Amino acid sequence: MARFFGEVRTQWLREGGPDRRMQLLENFAFEDDNGLRWEAPQDSIIDGASIPEFLWSAAVGTPYVGDYRRATVLHDVACQEMSKPHKDVHRMFYDAMVTDGVAEAKAQQMYGAVRIFGPKWTVGATGMAEALVVDTDEATMDIDELEAALDAALGE
Repeated sequence: MARFFGEVRTQWLREGGPDRRMQLLENFAFEDDNGLRWEAPQDSIIDGASIPEFLWSAAVGTPYVGDYRRATVLHDVACQEMSKPHKDVHRMFYDAMVTDGVAEAKAQQMYGAVRIFGPKWTVGATGMAEALVVDTDEATMDIDELEAALDAALGE
């Protein structure tokens, strides 16, 4: 049975520009249904859900509002570490959201968004990320492919 360990305790970091980043003050973890433990160690830096500001609405929410908050902490750390395949990391995000009570439809939408727009990398035999596959400044699919992926993710 999937479950969380610990509480998310953070301290805001004061930086130039928007102060969105926080530092974890203690360890936090999630164990998925397969018994795999996802760690967010003390001192990790997180920034909440990476939701584009134009999507901050009642339908999705802001980076720190919603039952998906604890899942974003684990997702942030796993994306920074890149020690597991990106597909596994994004699936953990979905599983953690559902475990925390996010409605299935909303969890699927958010999972679809991170699978489409989230970071992607490959993990080599050593367990280290070998290459960042996505350049965020360059389109990786044409508009027709993007539209089809969004239709599938949003069930339209």
